[in-house]
Amino acid sequence: MNFRTQVEVAPMACKMGYEHKMLLVGSCFAVSMAEQLQSLKFAAMSNPFGTLYNPLSVAQSLQRMLDKRLLAAPDLRCGQGLWFSYTHHSSFAHPDKSECLRRLNESIMRGAWGLKTADFLVVTLGTSWAYRLKKTGEVVACCHKAPDKEFDRFFLSPDETAAALCSVVRSVQARNPEVQVIFTVSPIRHWKDGAHGNQLSKAALLLAVEQVLQKTENTAYFPAYEIVQDELRDYRFYASDMLHPSATAVEYIWEKFEQLAISESAKKTMAEVKLLLSAKAHRPFCAGTPEYRSFLKAQQQNLSQLKQRLPHLDWEDEETFFAKC
Repeated sequence: MNFRTQVEVAPMACKMGYEHKMLLVGSCFAVSMAEQLQSLKFAAMSNPFGTLYNPLSVAQSLQRMLDKRLLAAPDLRCGQGLWFSYTHHSSFAHPDKSECLRRLNESIMRGAWGLKTADFLVVTLGTSWAYRLKKTGEVVACCHKAPDKEFDRFFLSPDETAAALCSVVRSVQARNPEVQVIFTVSPIRHWKDGAHGNQLSKAALLLAVEQVLQKTENTAYFPAYEIVQDELRDYRFYASDMLHPSATAVEYIWEKFEQLAISESAKKTMAEVKLLLSAKAHRPFCAGTPEYRSFLKAQQQNLSQLKQRLPHLDWEDEETFFAKC
């Protein structure tokens, strides 16, 4: 008997390989997926502006990176002893104004390089709710714990979201014609709005993404939200807050993503990378034995072969570890 429903998704036409570069932007689910890719040595850059939840802020951050539009000192605000920008996540806040500005502009230029060179852009949308600063009218990426009275909270319709995303996708593809764009809707529940409000928010995002797929080329959708809702309908697949997917759920979603979006040749290399990383994690009972030295030499040979095939990837940690041992 079958005790669960399965989300059927056709494999993506263009698949990721170790020869590709990836840029992932959006909600904290984008961070989880980027960490999975990075742990397997894929060339993946994660959220140059920090975690972003609403689609307008995602679109604006991509456009700023495309334009290499840097921030200036007057763009910064100060609150609770920290300097920050409403364009970025609070992780960029800093007590020194000059250092804050340096870090913000460095992230913009790093993201600009990531967009220019990316073969795949993965965009994860978290919520249809956004905040606008009353004083300037700007949509903020993060409220930085400023008082609620300084903002207007508003709901983005599917049409508004689709228009913003279509515009920035076309801009990105005009500068980087080869890039493939993959959209996901975060499976993390935004319980602040209640069960019904969360569903309305996710539904608006899903409708918007469908419009984007119909109006743009080289775009695809990965159903992370649907997998959690329909395949993993059990609280054991949630973290202790009962809102975020558990580590098991994230691993399952990654396996689905691997099946649909990773090339066959990359899967074979992934198996080699996993063996090397497993060897690195191995802790012997006695490190001075001839057998262990022979084991280390074999791993150095494996690493050397991977480096020859994939010289553009970062193997510094592995080289240092095996040489030191």
